[in-house]
Amino acid sequence: MKKPIVNEASLWLKSSGLTTGRGSTREAGSPAQWDPEAPPVVAWIERSVGPVARAVRIDALPVSGTAKHVIEVAVGDGSTLRLVLRRYHDAHRLAHDPWYVPAHEALALQLLTDAAVPAPRLFAADLDAAVCDVPALLESWVPGRQAWQPDDLDAYLARAAEVLVAIHGVSVPSDAKLSRYAPYSERERIVSPPFSTRPGLWERVAEVLDSPWPAHDETFIHRDYHPANVLWDGAQVSGVVDWATAAWGPPGIDLARMRLNLAACFGRDIADRFVVAYVTAGGDPSTRNPFWDLLDAADLLADLSPTWTRGELARFEDYAESVLTESR
Repeated sequence: MKKPIVNEASLWLKSSGLTTGRGSTREAGSPAQWDPEAPPVVAWIERSVGPVARAVRIDALPVSGTAKHVIEVAVGDGSTLRLVLRRYHDAHRLAHDPWYVPAHEALALQLLTDAAVPAPRLFAADLDAAVCDVPALLESWVPGRQAWQPDDLDAYLARAAEVLVAIHGVSVPSDAKLSRYAPYSERERIVSPPFSTRPGLWERVAEVLDSPWPAHDETFIHRDYHPANVLWDGAQVSGVVDWATAAWGPPGIDLARMRLNLAACFGRDIADRFVVAYVTAGGDPSTRNPFWDLLDAADLLADLSPTWTRGELARFEDYAESVLTESR
């Protein structure tokens, strides 16, 4: 088997955007030394693809919330198939984080199998770590790059909105054990961090969030829908990755997560334009509500760090302040 030569990290490296999901801005636990070329692992990969499949190359990717390897598999007709092995290596999060559950991502990918959503295909799941050293998923690799600076921002907004409408239209059987949405900070009182640029802002946000949730429909949601996970090939959304926190819940949370990141990178007006694109694509206009924006922004407080630049903090809190004003 060929040894790694290149590292195709563009798909998985986290960007400088303000938010990329629960725990992803914190340093994950270091994965133990592990050999992806161990015979039982390679045999499992090949067996999951087909009887004539042969793994010919394994490349490590940078560690984030999961440890990942890209695997090239020859499938017998001269072509190769590219897969991603995602290992849930963080023992602390496996034990304590209800949103760090490989079975949840496996279920989400299964629900997406026949959906009009460009998502990875699930080839196999080692949920009990019977083959790998930790629970792991074997998924198809999807092309594209993170979209923090797309060449055609208007096209990206339109295509990302169309895909989000499709996500919200995914059919979920009544007996599917899909997690229900809940805020990450559900049990934590929202307070302004000591390095806040606007003391008292988050206490005012907390007052709004103490009110009942707005009336809303519930749908299948990605939960972490933003430019690092909504990949772009220059013309289309080529793939939506990282389905670990997919849930059944208010679709406005998906709008809120994308809006927060767009506002951080491009300004509030671009965040508002994404809502227009979503409605134009067939999304329900009532999906967007300032309450969801504030609820999702408050969820980021647990991941705020004094290492953020003052400019990053100011942009984030400017956005929260503008939404807070709108909500009143």
